[in-house]
Amino acid sequence: MNLLSHISDKEKYFVRIKKWNWLNAEQISLFEKDSEGKIKMTTLDYWCQEMFLDADGQKTISEYLSILIKQFRDSKMEIPIDLDKFMVETLLSLKTDLSAIEFMDSPSEIESEYKSPIKQ
Repeated sequence: MNLLSHISDKEKYFVRIKKWNWLNAEQISLFEKDSEGKIKMTTLDYWCQEMFLDADGQKTISEYLSILIKQFRDSKMEIPIDLDKFMVETLLSLKTDLSAIEFMDSPSEIESEYKSPIKQ
């Protein structure tokens, strides 16, 4: 697990930048307006959702890997051999494919409109 040594963004902080809401007790979806003003809803798989919700702007990508490793250990689960690669690919997908998070050079606060679920 040393993919992070090759990642230029490993010391960047990541913060969520998209509106979201709970669909049910376990799942969220992201909301955005398309170019015609129609609302588009995107449901996330488990890991994308976890990483999106963890995108609080207060930890770096390398710190986050340590957090994930600790969660696996605390749950008495085997740490996947490619956890670092999987985490980086998931974060990059959230950033580039979904425009749901942003990488920052320093800690940052989540803007209020993205901090909590959308009020119904």
